[in-house]
Amino acid sequence: MGIRFQCPTCKVVRAANERLLGRQIKCPECGGPVRLPTREQILEGRRAQLAARKSPPKVPATVVSTPAVQTARSLQAEVLGPGDADWDGDAEEQAVDPEEKELAAARTTFRKPKQRDDGDMDMTPMVDVTFLLLIFFMITASFSVQKAFKTPAQKRDDPSMNPIEQPEDENPDIVTVQIDEFNAYNVITTDWDRPAGSKQDLIVLLSQAFQGDSSGNQPSKVVIQAHEDCIHAAVVDALDAGREAHFESFEVSTVEQFD
Repeated sequence: MGIRFQCPTCKVVRAANERLLGRQIKCPECGGPVRLPTREQILEGRRAQLAARKSPPKVPATVVSTPAVQTARSLQAEVLGPGDADWDGDAEEQAVDPEEKELAAARTTFRKPKQRDDGDMDMTPMVDVTFLLLIFFMITASFSVQKAFKTPAQKRDDPSMNPIEQPEDENPDIVTVQIDEFNAYNVITTDWDRPAGSKQDLIVLLSQAFQGDSSGNQPSKVVIQAHEDCIHAAVVDALDAGREAHFESFEVSTVEQFD
């Protein structure tokens, strides 16, 4: 069972539980402080009102108001509000049901806060953006194309079974570069036969051979004869030297030994 009280700030009548009697609470409407009376103060006010109604004063002109009655009336006005200032003692027990109804109505006004929806986050947009960025970088990436040439694989144990046509030394269109097992170079033309100790020396000799021989014939092809025990880098250096000497045609072969 609850009691009704009127907020002195916003003048709104509300209901409160009897367990809060004698305490100071906050008004649910405006949040202002409201001091609820004790149970003894309420009962004293009701008795004073009941006694005043049953024994009206004999002298209408003069109304004797004791401090107890004034206190009871002020508490009644504060608790019940201006509309319930006239208390009917005979209907004290009949007023229980309306108060309970008002208490139930007041409780329904206090709505519970909505619970926060902590659902799972949708990761679909993030995945879409990731795939779009991946496709963008794959399309716009620049791939460097390296030039290379195919060479036969070296076989140290088994020599090549393919017949090799060795050019004649008298062919003026061919310059022969021999690479021995110690990775040393030897340049052979129709006029001279000279060794080259390094790549720079090989470039110089091939440039001289590209100028032509004593008969005025200019060679156009470089034949590289590599020993089977030489390293692959020596063959690559010979090809680079031929390109720097302005030769355009090359032939690479592997031999077991030189004559």
